[in-house]
Amino acid sequence: MAGKIILVGSGLSADLITLRGVKRISEADLVFADSYTSITLGDLRTLLMSLTGKEVVYLKREDIEERYLDVLVKPALNGLNVVLVVPGNPLDATTHTALLNEASRRGVDFEVVPAPGIIPNALTMSGLMIYRLGKVATLTYPKSGVISEYPYDVLKDNDSRNLHTVFLTEIDLERGVKMQIREAVEILYTLEEIRGEGLVNDLRRAIAVSSLTGPSQRICFKPLKELKSIPDHEGPHTLIMTSPGMHFMEEEVAEIISKKYCQ
Repeated sequence: MAGKIILVGSGLSADLITLRGVKRISEADLVFADSYTSITLGDLRTLLMSLTGKEVVYLKREDIEERYLDVLVKPALNGLNVVLVVPGNPLDATTHTALLNEASRRGVDFEVVPAPGIIPNALTMSGLMIYRLGKVATLTYPKSGVISEYPYDVLKDNDSRNLHTVFLTEIDLERGVKMQIREAVEILYTLEEIRGEGLVNDLRRAIAVSSLTGPSQRICFKPLKELKSIPDHEGPHTLIMTSPGMHFMEEEVAEIISKKYCQ
């Protein structure tokens, strides 16, 4: 009898994993965890061992993107239930949707157990309205001296519709890459120098989100001029460019939340 692959979201912090997720891990034959696409705050391995008695094996990028047939698919085809614990919400990352697609094409049954992810929680926990969320983009470091202008295009399009823009920041745990908020702001200013369309300036307000749901959670609603020099902080980091015309209620709530959590 064939087994299946179960993608279990671990949430933004280890204690946000769902009861269903814990149950699936308890029932699994093999339990793996993604160790590179993002960060789950807290000691996930110890928590899962205490709750389920299962040892969690952490997988690298190559295990999931290149060796997935041997590591994940073949055990499922041989009748084992294989859990992959994913930081945040399982299908927020294209890596995991691609895995699901490849497994399904080979006749492997699957299940997805959702959990709180950075989208849309970075927006709503900052006091912004979910129905005003525009297209999401990721800010990345220049590659071979070339900076991607796609985030600027996304910001321009969202601004034209008075929507908020959520910028995720580049992260690669295997290479020790964790972009800070100040670096993300610097990239936006560089893009403004290239494009010169007036979307990014010192007075424009944005919200810096770091370590969301963790004990050192930071949510700061400030002008970009101030976020240029915001101190480094534990990740992961998200930068929200608020819409050109914020609703007055959003402004009030964002200020209240910032006053409490801007550490």
